[in-house]
Amino acid sequence: MRLTASGRKWDVRLVGQVSKTRILVTHPVDDGMLVFVKEGETFGVSNFDGAFLSTFDSTVLRVILGESPGLEFSLPPPEQRRREIVRKVRRAGVMIPCAVRYGSGANEIRAGFTGDLSVQGMQVALENPLPSGITELEISVRLMVLGSAMTVQVKAIIRSTNTDNRPEFPATLLGLEFLSLDPTNQLAISQFVGERLLAEQDDVFSMVR
Repeated sequence: MRLTASGRKWDVRLVGQVSKTRILVTHPVDDGMLVFVKEGETFGVSNFDGAFLSTFDSTVLRVILGESPGLEFSLPPPEQRRREIVRKVRRAGVMIPCAVRYGSGANEIRAGFTGDLSVQGMQVALENPLPSGITELEISVRLMVLGSAMTVQVKAIIRSTNTDNRPEFPATLLGLEFLSLDPTNQLAISQFVGERLLAEQDDVFSMVR
């Protein structure tokens, strides 16, 4: 979540919804120090959940200090909030190595790079096209999740095949949909996507503020 005021901006975390008309967020910080905020002050509030961008103006109802400093904001009714669909699903743009297996043979494996990643699927770039008739794959990719490396292996079906004709990176682009994603891999991918979206949010928030 992002707060803006007087041309400045701070990233904060939503702690929770106190009531239908109040929310609580962590206190904004500059260089490790709490920003001076007074009750009645107005901020622009923006929140991006990976798919939807919501923005509204709000007033500080209460300043909470102590061990867990925070700000309590008024939450306007839905008709006073601006809401835009940025993406159909929560997905992050990434480029990390992956292995694509399309059969049981030792030579039926290709090296590639991931593109967009979500809990529903991903885009994979391969240097050369796969043999004709291939519809399902097994993808192996190593993700950093909460500071730890984790290898995720998922089965996927090919939903689209396109050609990336950029001279610097000619490739075959595969649009993949995951099949039977187990809870462990689903949680790992969801956490990874969430962390990457935090890094992307500047570009998203710049659309409105």
